[in-house]
Amino acid sequence: MPSTVAARPAIAWPSMRALLLEVGVCVACVVGAMTYFRWWTVVPAMLVIATRQHALFILYHDAVHSLLARRRRLNDLIINVAAGIPMLLPVHSYRRFHMSHHNTLGTENDTERVLLYRFQPWNYRPLPAGKLALQLLGDLLLVNQALMGITLLLEQRKKDSRLRLPVAKAYPETFLLQGLFFASLATWGYFDLGDLARFALLWFVPLVTLTMAIQKVRSFAEHADLDAPELTYSWRPGLLGRLVLWPYNIGYHREHHRRPQVPWYQLPSAFPDVEQRPGHTLLSLMLERR
Repeated sequence: MPSTVAARPAIAWPSMRALLLEVGVCVACVVGAMTYFRWWTVVPAMLVIATRQHALFILYHDAVHSLLARRRRLNDLIINVAAGIPMLLPVHSYRRFHMSHHNTLGTENDTERVLLYRFQPWNYRPLPAGKLALQLLGDLLLVNQALMGITLLLEQRKKDSRLRLPVAKAYPETFLLQGLFFASLATWGYFDLGDLARFALLWFVPLVTLTMAIQKVRSFAEHADLDAPELTYSWRPGLLGRLVLWPYNIGYHREHHRRPQVPWYQLPSAFPDVEQRPGHTLLSLMLERR
């Protein structure tokens, strides 16, 4: 049985410290690789940045549920500065999709099912090796991201769309932050286009390729197919899994769906007796055995 958790504080300081850590690692990687711009510094930096962008998305996920600060406006400001604006996804714009996912979990109207895998091999079932490789390659080459965008456009144009999206509330400062961010990039490019290009390579290329692929693998690992009695999985990763795929207790996904108001740092104490799949069994969930 779940245990009780402490009342939500005005600001979730464990999350704030985690945000500072992840942003700090990203900044260090970008500055270091730009200072010594060689392929043997750039490639490792991009790999590390991708994993830390993914970790930022996990903390961002808590902010989607307004768990960074008791006041939603402050919550949204913090996460937009730390992650939402630099990663081109203001928190209010994703909140509507994620809240709909919680409300329609496991149905044909589930936003993750409608958007993430339309026209793609994955369908919450193990895949043959060839189709699994095709899926991952599509994530790395932006093909699947384009398919998601096309799907979203098609669904928004349909009168009988399966998407059930709540209204998204954006605070005025969100648009100010977006304007400042893009104005800063434009100014940087005007004075030093080469430096801006190097920054874009280090930050945006991992964001739209490897980071998205990591996100998709994790999403696939978290949810079962429609015929499964358990629609969500919970994972117990090892050190590598915690660093790359399941940081900040995101492996407690089944428990998160049961109690989405519990922040990441309280999940282990809220669910002390949880049964979780070992992280090393992930491949058996993804790859069809013949």
